[in-house]
Amino acid sequence: MTTQRTSRALAREAAGLCLTAFGVLGVLVALGALHWAAGLSAAMGGILATGLLIAPKPDASRAAHILRWTAVGVGYSGLTGCAFALCVPLGWIGVALAVTAAGLALTTGRESEGA
Repeated sequence: MTTQRTSRALAREAAGLCLTAFGVLGVLVALGALHWAAGLSAAMGGILATGLLIAPKPDASRAAHILRWTAVGVGYSGLTGCAFALCVPLGWIGVALAVTAAGLALTTGRESEGA
């Protein structure tokens, strides 16, 4: 038996998504009015969080995985760029954290390779 959503449930879902989008846009505009870097940092943080939290299934297409890691890269690069614009040492901290994460990714969790 398939469960189909009623048109009322679909309309409610669409209205909820629109309200959520307008709410996020309002927050970003308000933060941007305070300082451009605050709005941009919030937007990049959202993109980064989306890439990290919404993981495709392991059997998903290669394009889905590439899209996820592209979102992570864009979000983190944007945050690092904002950090450089505000305070150069904060930007270098962002670069150092990315290098550290890359080093950890290369050294852990790859037990399948032969010795």
